[in-house]
Amino acid sequence: MKFEIAGRWTRSVIFTADIEATEDTPFSIKLGLAVKAAVKVGANLYGANLDGANLDGANLYGANLYGANLD
Repeated sequence: MKFEIAGRWTRSVIFTADIEATEDTPFSIKLGLAVKAAVKVGANLYGANLDGANLDGANLYGANLYGANLD
């Protein structure tokens, strides 16, 4: 499925990931999978709204998360 990561302030789409999830997969898991996919391809997540993302086991080495909402 396609999952979009939005900007923290503008709410506009900054990255779209193709993740393996179903509609009933919790939002936190889908967002976490999308972040992992973005980091894997070197996407810039500057200012992303990652509130509630499940990043368990994510390797974020080198990721640009400046200004991201990581609540």
